[in-house]
Amino acid sequence: MMIIRLLGVCALLLTLQTSATSQELEGEYLYKVSTVRAASGSLSGFLDWIAQLKDSDYFEDAGEIQPFVMRHSQGDQWDLMIITPMESWANYYSGSAVRKRDKAAVTHAQLLAPRDAMIAFEEDHFAYGPPLSAVHEAYNTNSFFHVEMFEAAAGLADELLAQRRMENAYLKATEQTPNMIFRRAAGSDIDVFTIGFHESLEAFATPASVRDDDKEAAAKLAGFKDRADISFYLRSLISGHHDTLAVKVD
Repeated sequence: MMIIRLLGVCALLLTLQTSATSQELEGEYLYKVSTVRAASGSLSGFLDWIAQLKDSDYFEDAGEIQPFVMRHSQGDQWDLMIITPMESWANYYSGSAVRKRDKAAVTHAQLLAPRDAMIAFEEDHFAYGPPLSAVHEAYNTNSFFHVEMFEAAAGLADELLAQRRMENAYLKATEQTPNMIFRRAAGSDIDVFTIGFHESLEAFATPASVRDDDKEAAAKLAGFKDRADISFYLRSLISGHHDTLAVKVD
């Protein structure tokens, strides 16, 4: 089954890879992805704290790139998703990088101090994803995000990743926005998650303009039995998933 589906998707994957313009959809860049639920009554204060942190010299002093921050609109239980660029394990945890972060933590101790008291729950996940430049461009030019986080059924993580690529091929062929794909490196039980970057809720909700028979043809060429099989096949590969709509936190 897996081999048959992968043979079907090859042609569309080639099209997707060569026509994705400036957005690359996958890669080997390492990100720390933190999902945070604010303590009761603390979300507004936590957002203000994030704004203060971004306006300060902390990230420059720590040698870090400012994180991408998304605020839950509806869906999963977290309030904020904070995506911190790491590049690689070796780069982020080198002796010089750690010393620089430690020094910045001391210098900015007063600014950092309120953080923990405003958080009720936090979970960290580490994932390989698209190049930093591609994520920067997508984040800076869009304001609405569709985040899908998947736990693969036992032994099916690779096939789940292939399914996400197949769906991207279908989206591209039907003139819809493909998703950026992130795959697990360490941390939580999420094996694959994707982010769709959209200009607005309206842009996200706008249906594909191509004809239904063209959608059927695109689904089959991408490796699915038909268009309905896109969701059924996905469900056969996962033990759990979380869908979230989110907006940008500047």
